[in-house]
Amino acid sequence: METISVGILGYNEAFGIARLLDSFQNQTLLQQSVAVEVIVISNGSQDNMAAVARDKIAALAALGARTNVVELPVADKCEAWNYLIHQATQPAEYYILLDADVELVNPQGLEELVAVMKQHPECRICGGRIVNQQGELSGLTVDGKCYIIRGDIVRDIHIPRGIVLDDAYVVSTAVTNWYETEFAVGETKGYVRQSPNVIVRCGGTLRDRDKSYWLASRKRTITSQYTQYHIDHCMRAILGGGELARAISMKLFATNPDWFLQYLNQVSVGNYKPAFRPPKVPHPLALKDVAQYLIYCYCYLLSVNGIRNQEFGHLAWKLKHRYW
Repeated sequence: METISVGILGYNEAFGIARLLDSFQNQTLLQQSVAVEVIVISNGSQDNMAAVARDKIAALAALGARTNVVELPVADKCEAWNYLIHQATQPAEYYILLDADVELVNPQGLEELVAVMKQHPECRICGGRIVNQQGELSGLTVDGKCYIIRGDIVRDIHIPRGIVLDDAYVVSTAVTNWYETEFAVGETKGYVRQSPNVIVRCGGTLRDRDKSYWLASRKRTITSQYTQYHIDHCMRAILGGGELARAISMKLFATNPDWFLQYLNQVSVGNYKPAFRPPKVPHPLALKDVAQYLIYCYCYLLSVNGIRNQEFGHLAWKLKHRYW
């Protein structure tokens, strides 16, 4: 029987996880002749996310899905991703990854993701179309909030400690064939696709309107440019790229999971800084446009200072002496 693992990762998402698991009830995937497991990982949460998840996930178990809720001590999504793929799940043909702050809006959504992979055997990873509360589409082909990836691909991927954006690393690794080629080559080969219809809606939780969270998130996004630049160099120039990098990186995952973090801590900040890409300021100026420009500049300075202080991995969220 075909096996599908659905992993949901979240931090302090008691409200979000309740909505998401409720939206699973109408998913046609659970009505198919497939073995589905749904695993929720609460990483470092300080609210009652895990308790809410256990209460809500019972309904999915009643529909025949294998379910589990795991609590991890540290609020580190990359570590939670590694735990999900390499420890929490049974080997599956497909893995669907969701953030806990989204809501499924299409009853055929998860089934549609699987169908894309079946129709395009060359496809390694497929993003679900995402809209915000205003109905605006995400501009990313693959967003970490919702995607599906083949089991034979994902089981040979680990996210090194120090990486900031889990989804950016996973997508790059799969589409470049472990940094053997450029991303555009993988696109041409059809390694990455996107669902034809909207799968999830995001931006409806209280945290999405928290200004400090927004600032920390922007700082993290800018910092990720730095770590992604250096992991690209490591995978290509040091580990050799392609199948060699695939094998060596998995060996390092088992023997020295801090290898990339150790590399980052030895690199001079002056060798590379994140690109400065503030939003364009239109003419005539509006107060909102000026504010967005200044906020970006502030977050950029936070990022550069964070890099100097070696705030990588989950520490990239550090803002005003707070760890997210």
